[in-house]
This record gives sequence, C-alpha cells and structure tokens, in this order.
Amino acid sequence: MGEPTFGLLGPLRVWAGGVPIRIGGPKPRAALATLLLQPGRFVSVDVLTEVLWPGGAPPSAVANVRTYVRNLRRALSAAGISAAGLRTEPSGYAFDVGPDDVDMLLFERHLDRARAARDRGDDVAALHDYETALGLWRGGVLQDVPASVVWDPGVTRLEELRATAVDECLGVRLRLRDYALLLAELRSRLTEDPLREDLWRMLVRALHDSGRTTEARSAYAEAERVLAAELGTEPSRPLRAVGEEVNGYAGRRRAVAVTPVYQLPMDVPDFTGRTAEIAALEKLLSAADRQPVVVAMSGPPGSGKSALTVHVAHRARAAFPDGQLFVDLGGLNDRPRDPADVLAEMLRGLGVVDSTVPAERSERAALLRSRLAQRRFLIVLDDAADGAQVRPLLPGTGGSAVLVSSRRRMPDLPAHHFSLGELKQEEARALLGTVAGPDRLVTDAAGADRVLAGCGSLPLAVRIAGSRLASRRSWTAATLADLLQDERGRLDQLQAGELEVRASAELSYRHLPEAAATAFRAFGRLPAGAVGGWLVAVAMGGAADDAAEALATLADRHLIEAVGTDALGLPRYRMHDLLRCYARELADADTFTVRRRQQLRIVDALTALARAANGAMPTRFLGVFGAAAHPAGAGTEITRAVRAAPVEWFETERRILVATVESALRLGRVTQAADLALELASFFDLRGYYGDWLRTHQLVLDAIPAPSDARAAALLRNIGQLHLYRDRYADALDSFVWARAIFGAVGHPAGEAVAAAGEGSVHRILGDLDAALATFTDTLSGFREAGDRHGEAVARNAIASVWLERKNPRAAASWLDGALELARDLGDRHREAQVRRRIAVLHDLRGEPDLARAELERALDIFCDLADTHCAAYVQESIGELCLRRGNAGEASALLADALAVQRQLGDRRAEASLACLLGELHRATGRVQTARHYFHRSLSTWRRLEAHDRAEVVHAKLRALHSGPG
Repeated sequence: MGEPTFGLLGPLRVWAGGVPIRIGGPKPRAALATLLLQPGRFVSVDVLTEVLWPGGAPPSAVANVRTYVRNLRRALSAAGISAAGLRTEPSGYAFDVGPDDVDMLLFERHLDRARAARDRGDDVAALHDYETALGLWRGGVLQDVPASVVWDPGVTRLEELRATAVDECLGVRLRLRDYALLLAELRSRLTEDPLREDLWRMLVRALHDSGRTTEARSAYAEAERVLAAELGTEPSRPLRAVGEEVNGYAGRRRAVAVTPVYQLPMDVPDFTGRTAEIAALEKLLSAADRQPVVVAMSGPPGSGKSALTVHVAHRARAAFPDGQLFVDLGGLNDRPRDPADVLAEMLRGLGVVDSTVPAERSERAALLRSRLAQRRFLIVLDDAADGAQVRPLLPGTGGSAVLVSSRRRMPDLPAHHFSLGELKQEEARALLGTVAGPDRLVTDAAGADRVLAGCGSLPLAVRIAGSRLASRRSWTAATLADLLQDERGRLDQLQAGELEVRASAELSYRHLPEAAATAFRAFGRLPAGAVGGWLVAVAMGGAADDAAEALATLADRHLIEAVGTDALGLPRYRMHDLLRCYARELADADTFTVRRRQQLRIVDALTALARAANGAMPTRFLGVFGAAAHPAGAGTEITRAVRAAPVEWFETERRILVATVESALRLGRVTQAADLALELASFFDLRGYYGDWLRTHQLVLDAIPAPSDARAAALLRNIGQLHLYRDRYADALDSFVWARAIFGAVGHPAGEAVAAAGEGSVHRILGDLDAALATFTDTLSGFREAGDRHGEAVARNAIASVWLERKNPRAAASWLDGALELARDLGDRHREAQVRRRIAVLHDLRGEPDLARAELERALDIFCDLADTHCAAYVQESIGELCLRRGNAGEASALLADALAVQRQLGDRRAEASLACLLGELHRATGRVQTARHYFHRSLSTWRRLEAHDRAEVVHAKLRALHSGPG
C-alpha cells in the first residue's frame, strides 16, 4: 500500500511521491495538524490561535496565522502537492483532502469495510481490512507535535477507535482459529492491561480450543490471582463460565436472590430524542460490576433531567435484576429532604422492617451499603439539593448503579458528571411532532422551526408548545411561532395545564442568594448570547469579586453556562433565551429610574473601554472621534486588559457594542450613541465590518435632526469612507463635501483636512487628477495648520499617488521620502506600510521589479503583524501581479487566490474585479483556457456593475482574444 500524502496516526508526516518532506517549524505543523484533524471542515482563526498559543496569543496572532497558512501553501506547492484544497473562509480556513490522502481517513474507511464484512459473516475479508486499517498506525496520534486541548476530542476518538478495532480484530481471529497470532497479541495486550477480563476470557478460550487445555487452566488461574490481588474480587460470571468449562466442573451457585423491588415511576410514554445522551448513560451504567457506578446528571430548569433519568432507568432494568429504588429528594423545596429520612425509606424498600432501622444516620448509611454490597440495584435519586445530601445514600461496593438528577452541579460527589442542555434541532423537531401530531408539521416545516427557535429547543418548552398545538387544531405552527416572536410575552405562551416554563425558572430563582439574584436580573439588561463576566459586573453596579462569586453560583445551578474565555482570557457566560426572558421580566419590574441608570452605566462603560482600546490600536484611524469619555463604570483590570489587546477586545464585543449604540438611541442619548459609534469606526475599518459600520453611523445620523456639529461631520466623513470602499463614488463625494463644509463652519481644521483627504481620493479614483492634486494640497495645509503630523504623512503619500498615476516617479519621489520619514519618526507602522506600497509602484515604474518586490514584502509583513487583512490582501495582489509578470505562476496563483477570498469576504468589489482579471491572465498563460474564461467573465460583470466602463472594455478585449465571442 502506498503512503498517503498526510499522516496523523503517529508522528505528523507529509509524503510527496513516496518521499517524506519537511513542513516548517512547530507552529506551521500544528496549524496543518489542526486542519487535517477536521478535513474539509471550517476551522476558525480563533481555534487555530488557541492551538498555536495555548498560554495566551500575542497581538499579532491573527496575522501570524495567515502567514503560517500562506507558507504551508508555498511548501506544499513547492513539493508538488496540490494546495488548491487549502481554502480561505471568512474568519478561518478549511483543507479539502481526498479520502486516500490522509491516513486517518484511510483507517476509518478500512475499519468500516472490516465491520461490514464481519457483520455479513465474511471473517476472512474482515481480517484483511482490520489488518490494513491497524497497519496505518505508526504510534500515538500526532505524537511529535505538542498536544492541544483543542485536539483532545478528535485524538481521543481516534485512539478509542484503534483500541476497539484491535479488540474486534482479536474476535475475528478467534472465530477463524488463527491461534498463533491471536495468542501472541492477547499476551501482549494483557501485559499492558492485566485487568481486562474480556481479554482473559478470549485467552482461556483460544488456548482451550487449540487443544492447550493445561495452559488454558493455568491462564484462568493466573486471571483469578491477578483480579484477587489487584481488585480483591473473583472473576465475573462470563469469565467464571469459561474457567468452569476448561476445568470441567460446574460453577458455584449464588445465594437465592431477595425478591426484586420495582419503585420506578412510569416512563414518559412519548419520550423522544436524547439519543446520544441515552447511549452515553447506558454505557456508564453497564460498567457497574465489581464496583458501583454513580452518574450525576445536572442541567437547567426545563431540560428534562427527571424524564431522561427515569427513561434510562427503565431501559436499564434488565441489567439490575435485584430491583430499582426511586427517591424524590425535594432539592427545590424550601426544606430539602433530610438524608437520614431518605435512608430509612430506602432501607424499608430493601425489606428492612422499621423496628430494625438504626437511629443514627451514619448507621443507616452503613446498613444500606451492607445490604447493597452483594446485589445489583439501580437507584434513582431525583432532584438532589447538593452533594452533601446525596453522599450518605451511595453504595460502597458491589454492582449497583446510581442515577442522580439535580439543577446544580455537584463536583464534590464521587460520580461521573453529566451535563444536560437543550435538545439537538432534529430531536426537538421530533419531540414537537410527537406531542402535536406529526401531520401538524408536514405542511409547515418553516413554522415549526420558528417555534423551536422560540422555545430555544428546551424540552419543557417544546413539550408545552406541542401540547398547545395539539389542543388547538385550528392553529398552524406559524400561528404559535408568531405568538412566540415577542420576547416580552413569550413565557405567557409557554404554559399548558401544570406545565409552565416561567414557574420552572421561578423555582430556581427564588432559592438564589441576593447577589446571584441581582446577577440573574442583570442578564435581562444585556443582549442575547455570550457576555463577559466583567460586563455583568457593570450591569450589577457592584464589585468584580462579588460579581464573580454570583456568576459562579448561577453557573453551578445551571442558570447560566460558562462558555470559556475570550481572546483577553476573561470568562464569558451565556443564559438560555427563555431564562433570559424571565430575567428581563424581573428586570422590567424595577423602577424606570433604576432601569435607566443600569442601561446608561453599560453605555458609559463600553464607550470608555472603546476609547481605551482605540488609544492602543495598532493602526491610526484617519477620522475624528467624539468628546471625552463619561465615567467608565468598569474596573482598571478590564481597562488594562483592553489596552493590552484592543483588536481582540473589539472583535469579542462587536455584537454587544453595536447593540449598545442602538440601546443608547432608544434611551434618547444621541450624543452618547454618536461617541460610541465613532469609537467603533477604526475597528470596523481595520477588519472590514462594513455592515456594522454603516448601521451604527446611519442610525445615529438619522436621529440627528439637522447635522451641524463636529460629531455629525465625523459621522458623515466615516460614511463617506465606507461609500468609497464600496465603490459608491457619488455618495462618497457628497458625504465628504458635506462633512468638510460642517467642519469648516465649526472651526475644526483637522476634521476639515480629514474630509478633504477623502474627497481627493474620490477625484483620483475617478481620474480627475488635477482636482485630486488640488484637494490633497489643501489637505496638507489643513493638517499643518492643525499640527497633525500623522495627517501630514497621509497628505504627502496622497500627493505622491497622483504623480504615480501620472507615471511621473521623479515628482512622486520627494513626497514619498517625506511621508516615509514622518511615518517612521511617529512610529506609525501602518502609515509606513502604506507609503512602502507607493514606493513599490515607484520602483516598478522605474523598471526595478526586485526593489518593488522587497518594498511590498516589507509592507505585507507590517500589515500581517497589525492583523489588517484588507490592506494585506491588496499587497498580496501587487506581489502576485509582479510574480505573474515574471512568469512565476505557482506563487502568483496562491497569492492571488488568497487575496480574492479575503476581498470577497470583505465585499471590496473593485478589488475582486481586479483580482479576477489577474487570475484570468494567469490561467490563460498556463493554458487553462476554460478557467481563464471563467475569471475574465467574473471580472467583466463586476466592472460593469461598478459602471467602470474603461476597465470593463479592457477585460472584454481579453475575452475576445480567447475566441469566446461577444461578452
């Protein structure tokens, strides 16, 4: 069998033509491993960052990831391995590889074949495929790459598949009587894991069946000795049966069993879903043999913990022949049940008469453990208050199992902990159909999905919704979905008979300590989705330490969910939508003054933090910001964290920041909304979030009756820049001219210069170079008057761009020298990179391609370090064009394709059109005519939509040259 291209089952390996090749250093290798562990699936930049920098990512992490992926493409292409499958996606990457290209995929395919052959009785074919699958393993998964918690689930799955495959292969060998290899492998496995009774059973059976009865008896005796020494137990019933057979005597009979006890309540007759959870619970329960198994299941109100516990207990009854006990511990009552009383009830269930039940709790617990030691009971403890209530009720030895359900986590309990959440979408839909009647959903699938969204796929809510549909035959699913649309009335719709989501949530809320109850209500003031713990502290108006303790309480009781940490290493939490509806009801019950104070506290804190982030941004935004911040309302710890990683903070909180602009407007605080919107523009510009940029600015502008102050002018200037990026030149020019006029009227020379810079850019792009030069000259004067040296560098670079458009490198050179000197003196690396892009054009005009490439590489390194994907894509386009002109098609293709993916994601249609044309030229030059035609058509249609007729005609001519007929 030839080597697959990529190997994960052992040290990370890459083969090309049967020869191993080296791929970069540790971080590029880790990035490649992460992509290959999820072949063809999207892997976010955040996930790659966590893999590469588990202790905390540097500010340049996103840029470094892009560099590593770019270098991977180059290395693969240089080795003759197609890198076409390494796709750039919005905010991440995916690597499409064939099933024969990765040993992991080959292993799984051969394992599937082996199992299929085994199931149809073809053990010879099965053995061949098992051996082929296992032969792909060269060691532990990715054993020479530093481990990552991100990989743990995938690596664990593969290792478990391998172990299972080995066991299955042994079983096939036993049926085929392939004793020589089988016995050797069994001896080897038992050396590693001498407590595996199934392996001892196979060994004894194989020795006996191969005529080596004396060795079989010896092996069984060895198994007895090992189990007695290590576990203090005798072999289990299946192993004893084999031992009795080879020793030629009947096994000892067990004592007569006590009459079984069956206390389980009735199973839910229409129980639906939870397939994965049921399988996991049954697997855990099946392990009860020589030692008890305890499973503690916790989850939020309405998640169906009790129903699932009882359902699984019914399914597992046969495995516990001595019976099942059921106790309601009353954890959510005002006074949960005393463990001593529960012990007395359980002992009576086991046949102990009242007169012999000990008085002391400890003695009752000891008697319970004694009664369970030699029996197999399934015990269900429902609605536990905490671990202290449960611990005395647990068996100490024997083969019993315990299922505990609770609304709170019990980490102090010696148990397998199992968290229950909302239903999977398909299971929630099945439950809705089961309760409402499947015919109700057939003709209104979209309405059913909307109902499930309104229920948040919470089992209690879905069951109530189904019941309401079942009792109202005239309703469609869409009717109920419309009623659930309004969050403020949603809980009123989710009640049917004794079932009520609000009551379920209220039961948990009323048992909360005061600080935790305050934190719970604070979620009603915050947007849906994950929020930072620090923001909850702001909404609470309390100290961060108090908020952290309150949040821990809410998480412990499953009223919120901890969803990890953000890019700053700060914890984040999410509340289920229905619980948040209840939290909003509680928050709305506060007085208007209290509600307004809480909301303004959030607005002020986020505005101050956004300003702190802007002060530490890696790039200097060419815009005008708002007035001084209001009091922050957030502690210095979060402020320091924001300043240390401003881009990451903006990225993490983008959704909440946009929602807060809208919140400030609803409060009638237009000025504060404007200040926050202006602080967000620099980040939106850096990351290309044009939709958020336009939404925040336009909403605020619409709330200003007559724009006439510097804030309004700044908003107009920013919107003009956004129109410019989107090739809406007339709108951009109108915005810049209007902003410039307002800035001039209020005596704001720096703002006037910023607006003039945008106006000049429109003139230059439209080809009016005289107007552009005049406007940029005015811009330079304005920045000089305002004492803005950063602005001077911008203006000098802009003036140079006009001379470069006129193909006059001599006239541009002095302006570029001045701009570069200013940028470097100021430490403005972003501006330095922009100037170097222009210097590259100058060298190109002079016929100095090597110098041009060097300047572009310097600019690209800077943009990547600053994580400016938009500008980096432009530079990649320029380098790709240079490579194309010099005949380096492979490198040009990788650069241009990557840049096109970025520009498509950012919505820069002008850049898309230019890149598509370059890719058309590249494929034409390499003889791929059909692909070239595709790219030329794409470029042509985009230029036509932009009404760039001259550029469209150039591309059209290229198409005609390909003999494709008229466009």
